[in-house]
Amino acid sequence: MNHSKLDRWAFGILAGGLLLAAATAAPLWAGSITIQSNATNAGASLTSDGALPTSAQNLLLSTGNIAGLTFSPVGTDPLGTGTPPPPGAPSGTIVVQVPPECGYYCGQSGFVETTFTLPSGFTAASLTGAGNVDDWGYAFLNGHLISSQLTEFGNVGFTTSDLAYFVTGVNTFVISDSNAGGGPSGIAYYADISYSTSATPEPSSFLLLGSGLAVAGLIRRKLRI
Repeated sequence: MNHSKLDRWAFGILAGGLLLAAATAAPLWAGSITIQSNATNAGASLTSDGALPTSAQNLLLSTGNIAGLTFSPVGTDPLGTGTPPPPGAPSGTIVVQVPPECGYYCGQSGFVETTFTLPSGFTAASLTGAGNVDDWGYAFLNGHLISSQLTEFGNVGFTTSDLAYFVTGVNTFVISDSNAGGGPSGIAYYADISYSTSATPEPSSFLLLGSGLAVAGLIRRKLRI
């Protein structure tokens, strides 16, 4: 075998090692998160003393505008609302109320929110869930509308895989609640978030690359002897 053929053979070994190392250096890693209505949620009211929402307040509830609002822990006493958790909701999903709780006859209109965190470098993400709201509302992800109108018993589903709706770090999921019919407010929902990201290269990948370079170098030195 002449040097030219041996050089090509050595280069093939090196190229194969580089390709294998590159394939293992950036594996695609998948993760999942579940959010739901429970005592960890926060809420903010637009109304006071259980007053019915005005048209201007309903506009805010329809657009997910939470600017300037102060959030505090949600109410967790159903207070007589018939709002059920939607089918498929995970264990621990409960009906929550826009704070402050004030009894059966004075439910508030406003927002309930929770957050979840995505790692840097995520390459895909999706959110799928469902919810019920007494009397109506919408679901928003980082200010983006992702649902049709939610109702008290509609079990309305929502989903998005628009990467522009997700952010690295803390993401905010919000449900609005217009308690237009009076009585207690009520929100019950869940959502599953799936995402993928390129993981940090493993030490074995660098070892493989180094081994390929060393073997190729050794072959070339032998050929020169």
